[in-house]
Amino acid sequence: MLLPVIKQAGNFFNPHKLHTLNHHGDYFQVAGPLNIGRTPQGRPIIFQAGASADGKKLAAQHADAIFTHQESLAEAKAFYQDVKSQLEIAGRHPDQLHIFQGVSVIVGDSEEDVEQQYQTTAALVSVTDALNYLGRYFEHHDFAQYPLDAPFPDLGSLGQNSFRSTTDEIKRNARERGLTLRQVALEAASPRPRFSGTPEQVADGLQQWFDEKAADGFIIQGGTPDTFPRFVEQVVPVLQARGLFRHEYPGTTLRASLGLTTPANQFAQ
Repeated sequence: MLLPVIKQAGNFFNPHKLHTLNHHGDYFQVAGPLNIGRTPQGRPIIFQAGASADGKKLAAQHADAIFTHQESLAEAKAFYQDVKSQLEIAGRHPDQLHIFQGVSVIVGDSEEDVEQQYQTTAALVSVTDALNYLGRYFEHHDFAQYPLDAPFPDLGSLGQNSFRSTTDEIKRNARERGLTLRQVALEAASPRPRFSGTPEQVADGLQQWFDEKAADGFIIQGGTPDTFPRFVEQVVPVLQARGLFRHEYPGTTLRASLGLTTPANQFAQ
């Protein structure tokens, strides 16, 4: 719906610019007009999460951004290149979709400080909690039925209908490293953050992934209440000094902050 407000002429609403859906489906029908104006972003931002083949294809065709997670730089670069190439196949410019890697960080004053922060957090997770956490990836499978210190069980296709890319990675990692169920569960519930170290070391890691086209940006995840204050106060200034992070917001919307263009209004005249 478009509300062309023209204060000088005393116009708030032009009924000729009201666009209705007039949807008639098998289960419901609706005219569709709203009593609110168009969002300044043009439309809400569409995020796609996941790394399956179907998920990447969906993102390339429709999404503005992807929230994903790869364990290594090589895997992240391969994912990035694959998605960007699919954008071109879908008739879109590579810059029309941003890829955000979800990364956990620990910012410390020294290696000892970083290790202490990690161990403090990891100690809070019990094996029971870890098994429950692992189970949610595999369609809430009950892992308590297996011996903890035996090799990770063969689950067949379990997990293909939930977090497919994540469960595939868990299975592959367990198989290649010969992990037990206990080890897999604890690593899943309290993984050691890849980007850990002093502010400069964390910034180095993020810059490498960005420079080598493994990500367009990052979604920072933290395990303790002081993770984000430490990142903002210590890492962001390093990134700003390197010209990798803004000093001011470019606009007032999330779309502007992410550097995404505003989609054209098909009804504009």
